[in-house]
Amino acid sequence: MTEEPSQDQYLPEQDGGEGPEEEIKAPFGFKLMIVLTCIYLGYRLIQGIVWVVEQITK
Repeated sequence: MTEEPSQDQYLPEQDGGEGPEEEIKAPFGFKLMIVLTCIYLGYRLIQGIVWVVEQITK
C-alpha cells in the first residue's frame, strides 16, 4: 500500500497567506452616487403611488 501524504500537495501551507489584506474603501463619489440614486428612486416610488391612487379614484 502507498502512504497518503499528510496534506494535499495543491493546498497552501496556511490559510490566508501572508496575512489580512488591506481593506479597499469605496470612493466618496461612488457613495454619493448611491445615496442620490436611492433618493431619486424613493421620489419616483412616491410619484408612482400617487399616480395609482389618482387613477383608482377617478
